[in-house]
Amino acid sequence: MRQRFVNEIAWVLAIERASLLTWPAREILPYSGWMLRFTDGLSYRPNSVAALDFNGVDVTAAIDAVEREYRSRGLKPTFQITPVTKPEGLAGVLAARGYVCVTPTLVCVADVEEVCSRCLPANDVQMQTHPNAGFDMLAISGSRSPADGRERLDVLSRITVPHVRVTIVAHGIGVACGVGAAAKSRVGINLMRTHADYRRRGYARQVLKVIADWAVTQGAGQLFLSVEEANTPARALYESAGFVRAYSYCHYRKG
Repeated sequence: MRQRFVNEIAWVLAIERASLLTWPAREILPYSGWMLRFTDGLSYRPNSVAALDFNGVDVTAAIDAVEREYRSRGLKPTFQITPVTKPEGLAGVLAARGYVCVTPTLVCVADVEEVCSRCLPANDVQMQTHPNAGFDMLAISGSRSPADGRERLDVLSRITVPHVRVTIVAHGIGVACGVGAAAKSRVGINLMRTHADYRRRGYARQVLKVIADWAVTQGAGQLFLSVEEANTPARALYESAGFVRAYSYCHYRKG
């Protein structure tokens, strides 16, 4: 990985903007330069404010408006706080209003060639752009709840940039899956799941290999993904595949 890119503000902003395309909410409402994202309220990214820009005058009034929009939809007001959040100091303003940080998360990046060289190819792989029963089963069973899994599948169904659903098959069943979506010369990876009975057998690395190979066909040179800081097994997997920590973010949610 070219370390000179890590933590550069313009580079972080480019990844965050690409993420808006590779994992889109059901509804996006622009407000004062922020992007308010609404889905079903079960996962954080597609149900939070992407505060990458701010062109308002009164941040307090803007937060008031955000809270009204989320509550009118039965959702908890939530902001995604990253190194490029605008305006600066927004996290402190939110904390003073009773917001708390939830799910500290790392964004990890890897050169496509690095992942291709570190991960073995899959023997039996399915690649689709449309719904698939085996993929859907893995996505739902590997999520926090069936409803959470269905929300993520709903987000997946709304991706408009080039993307691929990958399912690794073993013993006649889907054992691991993931999604790659291409935007702005980068491929974002989401919905990485492995069947509980087939973990630590290298299947997730096969998913990464397939997505990396596909990224080459899209002319992308970099992969990026998010992983919760507390998810030690997933972090170890991604590190072994060539990913390095780029930056961290946290969601600030008001109860």
